[in-house]
Amino acid sequence: MCKEYGLGDGSAVLQIGCEKGFLLHDLLQLHPKMKVRGTDLSDYAIGNAMPSVKRFIQKAPFTALPFADREFDFVIGIGVVYSLNLADAIQCLKEIQRVGKGKSFVTLASYTTEEDFRLFSYWTLLGTTILREEEWVEVLNHVRYTGDYTFTNARSLKLVPEKQSP
Repeated sequence: MCKEYGLGDGSAVLQIGCEKGFLLHDLLQLHPKMKVRGTDLSDYAIGNAMPSVKRFIQKAPFTALPFADREFDFVIGIGVVYSLNLADAIQCLKEIQRVGKGKSFVTLASYTTEEDFRLFSYWTLLGTTILREEEWVEVLNHVRYTGDYTFTNARSLKLVPEKQSP
């Protein structure tokens, strides 16, 4: 991640939905002078965060991040955007754009068939906004999202059996 996004000791990184801060901890292990910040909704996760990063994590809604415009070189949200309803997912993506400098990475819950939708829906605990990939692209274009993304779906989770060759 650091190599891919050009992150180092002088970089500022925000992880929304950071839970107990494992990724933030790993980033600091690689780059001790990196500015790391995290947000989560869970009092439990924040209260039990890794001691090395606990002071950098705060409770905040993903739709109203308590940071300045363009404060972060990189913003990451794994499993966060699609846990929100569509209106809040859109607002969350706008917030990622606002607090970041254009480099970010998010995961988006998607499907291509009704079977994919059913399997992913059974798998996910918090997935609220599950869209077709082309619908997510429309949402990303609507909010002028400039970061990277990947689709989390039944295929990527290997919930769909691979087709056998005859």
